[in-house]
Amino acid sequence: MNEVLPIGSIVQLNNGEVKLMIINRYPLYNNHGVIGYFDYSGCVYPNGSLDNQAYFFNKENIAKVWFKGYIDESEELLQQKFKKEKDNINYPRLSLDE
Repeated sequence: MNEVLPIGSIVQLNNGEVKLMIINRYPLYNNHGVIGYFDYSGCVYPNGSLDNQAYFFNKENIAKVWFKGYIDESEELLQQKFKKEKDNINYPRLSLDE
C-alpha cells in the first residue's frame, strides 16, 4: 500500500482484535525522549478518542482496510503534497518493533 489513507479510514492491525479509525497522518511521537513519527495515529472504532488515547502505527502494520475515508479535491491535493514532501521529513520514522 503506497497511498496515504485518508482521515476517517477504518483499519485493523496485524494480530489486532479491534478496528481503528485513522485520525492523523505522519503524527509526531515522543519515544523515550526521541521525537519521531509514525505513518498514522488512530482511535478505537466505533468508540472514538477516549481520554485522548491514540494508537500509533505504520502502513506495514495494517492487516486490513475496512473502509477508506472521504476523498475530495482537497484530499487529492494533500495526497500529492504528501508524495512530494514525505522524503523531506526531518524526524526518524519510528516502528512498533522498537
